[in-house]
Amino acid sequence: MNIDQATTLLEAHADYRVLRRLCIADDQVFVENVGGEPCGRLAVIDTETTGLKPDLGDRIIDLAIATCEYGRESGRLYRVVDRYESLEDPEAPIPPEIVRLTGITDAMVRGQRIDEGGIARALDGVGLVICHNARFDRAFLEARYPAFARMPFACSLEEVPWELWNMNTTKLDYIGFRFGLFHEGHRARADVDMLLALLARPAPDGEEGILSLLLASARAPSWRVHAVGLPIENKDYASARGYRWNDGKFNTMRAWWIETRDEQVERQFLAGLGCKSPRVVRQTARERYRSLAARTESETNEAASDRPARRG
Repeated sequence: MNIDQATTLLEAHADYRVLRRLCIADDQVFVENVGGEPCGRLAVIDTETTGLKPDLGDRIIDLAIATCEYGRESGRLYRVVDRYESLEDPEAPIPPEIVRLTGITDAMVRGQRIDEGGIARALDGVGLVICHNARFDRAFLEARYPAFARMPFACSLEEVPWELWNMNTTKLDYIGFRFGLFHEGHRARADVDMLLALLARPAPDGEEGILSLLLASARAPSWRVHAVGLPIENKDYASARGYRWNDGKFNTMRAWWIETRDEQVERQFLAGLGCKSPRVVRQTARERYRSLAARTESETNEAASDRPARRG
């Protein structure tokens, strides 16, 4: 019995599950665009870093970008058209826990530097950046290459309904396992390739492709709701709902806040807590996942106004 026969036999048995090593070529074709559908370009990006906070000096040490064509209407992922990968010297020792996690050592990054021209080439024509944790990656990407501040972002961690498909965790390696894939994770290229493989798959319920679901979410507006004037005795109710405290650094509002896809529901919730005039800012994929430190003065000024959020 050869490997293919053994694999087929195991897959047919209810007591076994077969995992396949992920292998994505530099010019991978996921499906042919036989109908000549108009295509857009997106970039799937992952970073490995020395820590969690770029504003406190943590740096990117590993960057991978895969630029892909996708169908604007169908949401199908067609093919990889470009790549860029690089290590970078953080000019300080890599913390031991990061070395253990990624396998990246000081010797590997010594003298290495990300080429901004390489990033620019990979992003040529790209209309959307996808990361598996865009709140994390976007902050580091903007700190390293400011052009990312002007780009729309989507997050496969937050905007794909993994929980509806009974995923126990949203870690990339676990999701890959649920789709029958495994990889050597915690390097930027490996995680980019795993995310590409998942985006190219149909959803477990078979209704739509995973990329199509993510694109629909990225195209829809959301709102950042600031609970300005919330009575302090009701802050625990807001916290339990998912509101987070902003201490007013970076010229932003000192208030509890949340991001939502239904601002009217949040207005009603806050009204019940005695917060009658929350400050609401409409967001698109261009603004979502930006750190408070990176928000522009115009965004802050808009948030400071009392007018209702604009509707798109």
